[in-house]
Amino acid sequence: MAFYDRWFGKGRVAAQARAAELRGDLLEAAELFAQAGDVAAAARIMLLRGEGEPDARARLQLLTQAARLAPEGTETNTRARLKRAELLLALAGDTAVSAVARHEVSDAARDLEAIGEPLKAAEAYARAGDKEGEARALQAAGDVERLEFLLSTEQHQARVSRSRDERAKDVDVMLECGKRREALQALDDLLAGAPDDAPLRERANGLRARRVLAPIVAVEAGVTSEELERYVLVTGDEVIVGRTEGAITVPSNAVSRQHLRISREGDAIVVRDLESRNGTQLRGINLAGALPVGEGLELRLGKEVPLRIAPSARLDGAVEIDVAGEKYYACLGRTRTPVPGLELVAGPDGWLELAASSVRAFARDVELVPRTTLLVGDAISTARGAEPLLRVVST
Repeated sequence: MAFYDRWFGKGRVAAQARAAELRGDLLEAAELFAQAGDVAAAARIMLLRGEGEPDARARLQLLTQAARLAPEGTETNTRARLKRAELLLALAGDTAVSAVARHEVSDAARDLEAIGEPLKAAEAYARAGDKEGEARALQAAGDVERLEFLLSTEQHQARVSRSRDERAKDVDVMLECGKRREALQALDDLLAGAPDDAPLRERANGLRARRVLAPIVAVEAGVTSEELERYVLVTGDEVIVGRTEGAITVPSNAVSRQHLRISREGDAIVVRDLESRNGTQLRGINLAGALPVGEGLELRLGKEVPLRIAPSARLDGAVEIDVAGEKYYACLGRTRTPVPGLELVAGPDGWLELAASSVRAFARDVELVPRTTLLVGDAISTARGAEPLLRVVST
């Protein structure tokens, strides 16, 4: 008796499902077909609901349910998978797909390939960036012309990729040995051929930001690695002090745009006021013409800002300039560092170079070229593998 109840009960539910379908109540029809155990009919109703659903995400959910519910190989299963794949591609859009969208597009491509739609599968694989899948689908579709074009393009891209990898390795070598200007040019050349390469652009911009540019650089240096001291070195044959222009800027309204020059004249180091608005005073008297530094001078810029200049006891041949809370060291010619044999020279593009004259320069175990373009963070020694005697800490 129970058998007949179940059998005829399901029959009644199936009849109710068909009636619900006829009157257009697809939601109830799908539920009733499922209760009746007719999964094929339930899947067919799901497909109908999906095709009529205006909301794309809700439609995708219904099509996915229909594809999973319908028996493999049935028309409903094939149609649901086709519709679902086409919707996934439409939702991904025409632009470059994100990582999440790429997974969905790849899923759509596999479905299209499985249900016998190789050309559509090839398009989907292409969107996902899966060249192997694209080639397989084109081969299944018999599209020899597109397959040959894809393979030839892949070979060309592989050659380009190998060339770029080799060039990137060259950049690493140039960076290590001190040829940073050449490394930056190589990165810019690579970017010219791949302007959308974000990691490459980030690397070039990072290198450019670390350049040490004339005329000022802060270093930690000493004759032994245990006694490194901070120096702010000013390069060039002269030092201009001003409010907004010059090697040393002083943010005070009492100071003119270009206020004072410090330079060598013959064997003497002299200072000159640059016709500043408020003048430069020595013991209250305005400077007129060149004034030798001698053993040292206590000046005031614009009657307000104290400036002291004197021969340096820390850096041979340099003068110390104390102003605005900072002490600067200027050689007013060849810029020596506290490390004997290491000098600083400004290149034609303003990039400071380390010139090793009577010694060899190393960064860890790598010997640097005689004119190393400097980067913030460089740590330089005069013996292979030794502790650094000079560190570039800022510009």
